[in-house]
Amino acid sequence: MSNNAKSNLTDFLSGKLFSNGLEISIQESPYFLRTELLEKICESKKIIHIGFADHKDLIIKKIENNVWLHGRILKKAAKCVGIDINKEAIEFIQKKIGIKDLYCLDVEKDDLPLEILSEKWDYILIPEVIEHVDNPVNFLKNIKNKFSNISDKIVITVPNAFKFENFLNAMKNKEVINSDHRYWFTVYTIAKVLTLSGISIENFYLANSYHNSAFYEITKKSPLFRDDIIVIGKFF
Repeated sequence: MSNNAKSNLTDFLSGKLFSNGLEISIQESPYFLRTELLEKICESKKIIHIGFADHKDLIIKKIENNVWLHGRILKKAAKCVGIDINKEAIEFIQKKIGIKDLYCLDVEKDDLPLEILSEKWDYILIPEVIEHVDNPVNFLKNIKNKFSNISDKIVITVPNAFKFENFLNAMKNKEVINSDHRYWFTVYTIAKVLTLSGISIENFYLANSYHNSAFYEITKKSPLFRDDIIVIGKFF
């Protein structure tokens, strides 16, 4: 989708215009893996990583396989703090791995600590979280209200409804999904959610979660078949 196309979509995203058959063309784009792209975005930046912890029983294995996102972001960012509601996982990470600057908070309800409020941050990073919350628009409105004084921009990643494996599974009459997910997203629907939350779209990418050689050629040529949507937004 070109910048001009994005600007033309503003009235549809805000609800000023309506179409029951709106067509959006997605241009071919460079092939990305999600974690590598997030590393590039976060490199030398100051990051607040919301939902960083992951499942406690998976963290060590992910670190060993170099796929634990927070650990990789820590190596690239100028500074990175983690916020999560999983107290058990946070305590495990602090004691067993020795990582600091971690906070057990409900970002919608709890006050932010002075250590976070006293600095200006480049990005609020919220990867693979929105699909887990009951009301994404309300959640992101609360994020904007809580963080817009200390950061101008947000980076969100969500699962892509059009990922190629979904079509293959549908042909077998089955759905394969994380049982805690409430939603799949498309480029348009995540843009709609962000716009209604008071967040403008600066850029977006389609990326794969991991390299699958069997799907490489088709996902390289057709980005809408990739696993994830990554959006950089700005609070307005």
